[in-house]
Amino acid sequence: MISPRNLAPNCVIQREPNVIAAEADQDLVMVSIENGFYYGVSNVAREIWDSIDEPKKISDLVDELSTKYNVDRCSCEEQTLSFLEDLLRENLLRVRNAPSS
Repeated sequence: MISPRNLAPNCVIQREPNVIAAEADQDLVMVSIENGFYYGVSNVAREIWDSIDEPKKISDLVDELSTKYNVDRCSCEEQTLSFLEDLLRENLLRVRNAPSS
């Protein structure tokens, strides 16, 4: 597994398929079978979770978010990586290096 400090824009990510997620009002509640914890996310975090149902390169995710929310790309990347690192620490995320292009 890749450690959080190694997450980079060229990594390909996907949410861990063993996490059960359900809507609760405007939030999304996720339950990890592996670690027995539950998590709640909303707003942009929920959008990120929904977006990584299939493998996605982090840089593509950041591009989508910075365009949609009209925010500085550098700031968007920093905040997105921080959230993804949280997911990774909790074993809610699968990560692999992007293929060479």
